[in-house]
Amino acid sequence: MEMSFREKSAWISFVLIVLVFGPYFWLVGRSLAGAGHVHGGTQFALITLFFALEVVVHVAIAVRSPRDARAPKDEREVLIDLKATRTAFYVLFAGALLSIFTMHFRVTVLIMSQFVLFSIVVAELVKFARQIALFRRGL
Repeated sequence: MEMSFREKSAWISFVLIVLVFGPYFWLVGRSLAGAGHVHGGTQFALITLFFALEVVVHVAIAVRSPRDARAPKDEREVLIDLKATRTAFYVLFAGALLSIFTMHFRVTVLIMSQFVLFSIVVAELVKFARQIALFRRGL
């Protein structure tokens, strides 16, 4: 069975997040453990890289199947998006609370921003993983 444009899109976003932010947060973890240093400008550069890659890859798959890319979401796809977003919201909410909790450890603003960014990235991973699972289940 051929994947729909939206399922391909979810896969692309999931893989790009892992490829771009996985190594970054590995470095952040090493930095927190005292084995390195992460510069604040790195966040902006990675977010820019991620968006650029998203645009390029999504345009490439849209060119391969323009009719599928332009088609409006059907009821099933809307429901999948809503369910995935709801799950991701709870993850983001928990991450936001944990990020606020870091204030009690007297961390720097840069470290707190790493926790906030990590919360956002994990929530997005959960959203795309849930979308992929729901597409695969045939919801």
